[in-house]
Amino acid sequence: MSKEINLFQEFPDQSRIWLYQSDRALSESEMEALEKQLLAFSDEWAAHGNKLSASAKVINPYLSILVVNDELVPPTGCSVDTKVNFIKELGQKMNVNFFNRMKVTLEDDGELKQIHFSALKEHKDALIFDPLLTTLGELRKGWPKAISQSSFAHMV
Repeated sequence: MSKEINLFQEFPDQSRIWLYQSDRALSESEMEALEKQLLAFSDEWAAHGNKLSASAKVINPYLSILVVNDELVPPTGCSVDTKVNFIKELGQKMNVNFFNRMKVTLEDDGELKQIHFSALKEHKDALIFDPLLTTLGELRKGWPKAISQSSFAHMV
């Protein structure tokens, strides 16, 4: 079973997303500060001087999303590098690693938890916040979703 999520209503389904997962639960104040900084970045984000149609949202204590409508102005390699560098700097300031790909975030019996991806077999019935989604439409169709319906299905 997955949950429908309706974020970024002004963006089409084919909009590109980047999911950033913290390696620890953020406090409420950290989540607010992070979202404020992500929104400020998305307001200024540009590709070769052309402003990108972008936005951001902190979803829960572990996950944040950046979205861009790449049909209007597509991000370039340089603009993506700028985004990655910005996220790395934020992580350093917050003492958080947003690039640890060894952990996944689950909703298990209504509780959010983060586990090493190798422990997925122990949580077969949990919902996973699949960090490998690339479009807003994929996210809207169901996130979190059953592990068996995710990019990690082969691991359970």
